[in-house]
Amino acid sequence: MLPLNLNLTMWAEWEDTSGEVIELRPVQVKFRYRSDDPFAVLLDFAVGAEQWVRWEIARDLLAAGLMRDSGDGDVYVAPDSDLPWRVWLTVSSPTGVALFAFHRPDLESALAQTEMLVPSGSESAQIDWNRELHLLGGEAA
Repeated sequence: MLPLNLNLTMWAEWEDTSGEVIELRPVQVKFRYRSDDPFAVLLDFAVGAEQWVRWEIARDLLAAGLMRDSGDGDVYVAPDSDLPWRVWLTVSSPTGVALFAFHRPDLESALAQTEMLVPSGSESAQIDWNRELHLLGGEAA
């Protein structure tokens, strides 16, 4: 069976701290999901003309972050304590930290569409475990 894909375009706001005043600047985000990689959501952030930065985020982490502070390490997702329609995504790497503000309804809608492709709890059934073992250097496949 061929994987089912979800490709959505949405907007977020990047917290720009480069100047004297902190500003929120719009950034285009491509939200991608594949049924053959059901635990992950790919977020591609436009960082310049035809330049994108990709973050792979656990789908359940993103969903949990809509309701409560979630994450540890490189990715952290949390609802805004003052504005119920906003959700913050913080990503960090050796080169820095970036904060993005998403509209909650955009993320809710995107995650609901992933649920239609692969309901939560059924992710493991979508994975070709023999192929994965083969890719890791095992005997299967």
